[in-house]
Parts: sequence; C-alpha cells; structure tokens
Amino acid sequence: MSTNFPPTALIHDGASDEKVITDGVAAYYISQDGLSLDSTERAQQVLERLHALGDWAAGEIVERHRRDLERETNGYYELTPRLTGPQMLARRFVRKNPGTSLNNIGVGIGIPVATAKVIVDDLCDKGILVRGAESDDSYSLSAAEIEWMSTPIADT
Repeated sequence: MSTNFPPTALIHDGASDEKVITDGVAAYYISQDGLSLDSTERAQQVLERLHALGDWAAGEIVERHRRDLERETNGYYELTPRLTGPQMLARRFVRKNPGTSLNNIGVGIGIPVATAKVIVDDLCDKGILVRGAESDDSYSLSAAEIEWMSTPIADT
C-alpha cells in the first residue's frame, strides 16, 4: 500500500521483534534470531513477523499465501482450473455470444484466429466450452459450466 510515509522494516541483532511509532509512522525491527538463510523462506518469515506486529500490507500478502497453499493442498485447482487472461476473455465472449464461431471469438477478443483456435481447443479439453452439434465452428459454454455459473456462492 502506498502512503506518504511508508513504514520502515529493519532486521537487527536483538532478541525480539518490535514496532516503534514516531509521528504516526511505523518502524518495524525484526530480530535476526531464527530467520532462515534461504532468501525465499527468510522473506516469508519476515512477512509473517511483520503481520504479527500489525502491518496491514504484510498481512494481506501472508493471508493470500496461506489461501493459495490451502487451495493447492485441498485440490481446488483440480476442481476449478486456472485460466489465463486470454482464456478468460474467450470464455466471457462465448458466454455473451453462445453458438459463436472461432473467427468471431478471435475478432471479439482481438487475437489472431490461429491463437483463438489454440485457446478454444484448450477450453474444450477442460470441459468449459463445447462445439456446436450442427457445426464444428460454433462454440458455447458446456452444461457443467452453465450449471457452475448458476450455483449461488455460499456465505462463509
């Protein structure tokens, strides 16, 4: 998060972590004790400690990382395949224009037809799109995708 006075985070040789606020600006002092030597793991540990000290931005990163790990372990990405930006655009275009042609998809999302074919074929393989019964060049959302879209999101 950008602010006029961003916080400072420093790693020190002391025994404990500390947050000091001066004139409304936070300074975080993270103890070197227990930090990993591996740079990726060390960065994660520093973010965890900043979050524990109350840094909002670090908390957002930590919580997003935890959510992604949970989704990875519980099979979320197997149930809901991750789509690339062009795949999402193609899916959205077909949703708004059921029975549309490959050429229309390419023009509609601003990509060459050859690229659209690769994207549409992949979406068909994932069960998101289906080819039209009367023509191999018409595409619509699959029944499973339509059902998924009509399922209300549960409040948690």
